[in-house]
Formats: sequence, C-alpha cells, structure tokens
Amino acid sequence: MNINLNMVHLHLILNHIPVLGAIFVTALFIIALVFRNVFLQKVSLWFLVMVALSTAVVYFTGDHSVALVENLPTYSSTILDAHRKAAQLGLAAMFVTGMIALGGALLYSNKPRLPRLLSTSVLIILLLNSVLFTYIAYLGGQVNNPTIRSNGPVSGPIIKLP
Repeated sequence: MNINLNMVHLHLILNHIPVLGAIFVTALFIIALVFRNVFLQKVSLWFLVMVALSTAVVYFTGDHSVALVENLPTYSSTILDAHRKAAQLGLAAMFVTGMIALGGALLYSNKPRLPRLLSTSVLIILLLNSVLFTYIAYLGGQVNNPTIRSNGPVSGPIIKLP
C-alpha cells in the first residue's frame, strides 16, 4: 500500500476541524449556558483552544498548497485570493478567540463560575467565527471544484473581503 500525501491532501483532511469545531463548540457553549453548567462552559473553552491551534495548522497547510493548485486547469486566482483573504481573517479571529478562551480557562479554572462578560464575549465571538469559517469553507470548496461554483469555472466570491 503506497500512500502519498502532500500539503493539499493534508489541508483537505484537516480543514474540517476549525469549521466543524467552531460550530460544535458554539453548540456546546450554548447548551452549557442554557443549563448553567459551569463545567461544560470551561470544557468548551478548552475545546476552543484546541480548535484555535488546529486553525493555525490548517492555515499553514493551505498556504503551502497554493503552488500545487496553481497549475490545475480549474485554477482561478480570483477564488483562491478570496479564500486566502478570508482564511487570513479567520486565522486572526481564531487566534484572538483562542487567547480569550485560554485566558478564561486558566484564570477561572478554580472559580465557581465564569464572569458574565467572558461568557457573553465568548458566545458572540463563537457565533461570528462559526459564520466566518463556514464562509471560508464555502470559498475553499470552490478553489478546485468547479461544479459548486455559481457561475462556471472562474466566478468570484459572494462577498469580497478587503
């Protein structure tokens, strides 16, 4: 059995972690808030730290995949640039989110509850990250899959990021 993985393969395998992880942690954190379960809130923060770390790995593999994708016949620089810009924004957002989660998890590990400001901030950031990472995944799917592009092989993104 010969397995030949390159950065594109790794990126395609790993890119689901930040997307689904953000959605999973958002759901878990909402459940923890609704049921006022502080233990689950703290577990959510640690899961969020892991999702943030995985985001850096996914970004790294994506950045190193560009050279392999540029030579494909379905390559579109417009789509790839939109995906890259969204991924940069996602990396920055998840870095900030991960730092807040890590700080909260460490500072309040032995406290009976999380402060309302931290809980509210994390919830808002999680909701925004879930939407952002879903959009990043949408753009990433278009990079080399012309069948899901809305207007043929070289269409642009729905939303242009600065």
